[in-house]
Amino acid sequence: MNTYEHVLFLKKLFDRIGISEDRIQQYFCSAAEVENFLNSVEDITKKVEKLPPLPRFNPK
Repeated sequence: MNTYEHVLFLKKLFDRIGISEDRIQQYFCSAAEVENFLNSVEDITKKVEKLPPLPRFNPK
């Protein structure tokens, strides 16, 4: 299984357990693309900050 397939699996899993699939994201950056990496981190941060809090889990 490759990374893309893992991300798709996690999105489906999150959807099933009631967590927004927007919490799973994948970006591609090489070590030489520092600016692209920084933009990706900023984008992820902005998206996650807009999401509602995760539901609390109360194990019995």
